[in-house]
Amino acid sequence: MKTLISFLAFFYSVHTFSQNNNNYEQKLDEYFLALTEIKNFNGNVIVAKNGAKVLDKTYNITGENDSLKINHNSKFIIASVSKIFIRYGILKLLEQGKINLSDKITKFIPDFPNGNKISIEQLMDHKSGLPREIKDYEKYDHLKLDKIIELAKRESLEFEPGTKTLYSNVGYFVLHYIIDKVSNNGYWDFMQYEIIKKYKLNHTGEFNNTQSISDFAYGFSTENGKIVPVSRNSINRFETGNYFSTIDDLYLFSQQLLTGKYIKKSLALKMFGEKGVLIQAGGRPGYRAYYYQNITSKITFIFVSNYTDIPFQEVTGDVINILDDKPYEVPKKIYKNAIALSPEVLKRYLGKFELEADKTQTFTVSLENEQLSITDSDGEKTKIYPESEFSFFDNPESKDSYNFINHDGKYNLVIISTGITLKTIKIE
Repeated sequence: MKTLISFLAFFYSVHTFSQNNNNYEQKLDEYFLALTEIKNFNGNVIVAKNGAKVLDKTYNITGENDSLKINHNSKFIIASVSKIFIRYGILKLLEQGKINLSDKITKFIPDFPNGNKISIEQLMDHKSGLPREIKDYEKYDHLKLDKIIELAKRESLEFEPGTKTLYSNVGYFVLHYIIDKVSNNGYWDFMQYEIIKKYKLNHTGEFNNTQSISDFAYGFSTENGKIVPVSRNSINRFETGNYFSTIDDLYLFSQQLLTGKYIKKSLALKMFGEKGVLIQAGGRPGYRAYYYQNITSKITFIFVSNYTDIPFQEVTGDVINILDDKPYEVPKKIYKNAIALSPEVLKRYLGKFELEADKTQTFTVSLENEQLSITDSDGEKTKIYPESEFSFFDNPESKDSYNFINHDGKYNLVIISTGITLKTIKIE
C-alpha cells in the first residue's frame, strides 16, 4: 500500500508539473505571437523552469524583408550579453591564481589615471566610476585593444570608485585587456579554450575576429514606421568582446555554469547577484539579446533578436510574471492621436538635456513651425507630437514616449525607449 501511495503521489506531482508547464507554454507562446503580430519581436526564445524547457521557439514577423527572417540555428550579435563571458574569464583567472579581485588597475596598466583606486571587482560590478562609453566612440571602427585602452585613459571618473553604481562599457574594456595580458596566450585563445571549447559552444565566436558567419542574422530597425536593415557601419562598429551566438549555445552555457565541471561552483556563484540572479541585457543597432538565470526560482529566460524595436523592459518583466503566476498583459496594437498645443506651452520644453546615466549623450529640443523636434548627440533629428500637455511621441504605433516633468519650475525630459526609462537633466 505504501508503495502504491508513493507511486500515486509521484505520478500526481509529475502530472501536475506537466500540466503547469503546458499552461506556461500556452501563455508564453500566446504572448510572443501577439508581440510578433504587432511587429515588436523577431527572434528565438528559450524559457525553462525547474530544469525543463517551457518554451523553445522561433518567431518571425511576416510580410517584411526576407532577410529579416531567421531560424532556430541563426547566429545573432549578442552585444553586452558578451559581458557574461568576460566576467566568467576573470573568475577563471582568479581560480587559476593569476589575479585577485582586489587587484587594482595599475597592477596591469601602471599609467592608468586613478587606476590605483579601482579594483577588478569594482570593474566587474560597474562600481569603478568610469563612464558608460568612451567619448565619441561612434567615430571609431575596428580599433585594436591597446588603442581602446589609450582612449579609456582619457576618460574622467564620474564618481569615487566603490561609492555608486553606473553601468560602464569602459570598465569591461579594461577587464578584456586584463584577461589579454594575464592569460598565457592572450584573450581570444583563453576564451576559446575556457568557454567555447569546454562548454561546446560550437556556434559562438567573437564577431570582430570572424571573417564570415554562416546563418548570420542581419540586423533590422524601424525608420518612420518601416522595418529597414541597419547600416553596415553599425554592424561593423568596434566593440570589445562582442560575441555572436545562437539561442541553443547560450542555453547550453546556462545549463553547465553551476555544475562545477569547468569552474568551481563557489566561483560560478559570483556570476550571480545577491538574490541569486544573473541578468545581462544586450543591445546595439539591429540587435537585442537577454540572459536571465535565477537560482532561487529556477527560471532561465534567454532571447536573441535581429530587431531593435522591442519593448525590452516590458517583455522581460511580463515573462517572469507569467512564470511566477503574476498579472501581465498580452501585447496589443496601439495608436496614439496627436493633439494641438499652443506655442507658449511648447516653448516650455526647449533646451538641451543630458542623460543621467551617460553625460556624453545629449538631446536638444527645438521648435520649428510650431512643431517640436529632438536632436541627439549624433545629429539625428526626430519630430515629436503631443499626446497630452506633457507627453509626446514620434511613432503613433509605439509605446515609446518623451515626457516633460516639472521640477521646481524647470522641465526635465524623461525618454521611454523600448520600455526602458531614460532620465535626463536640463543643462541649457
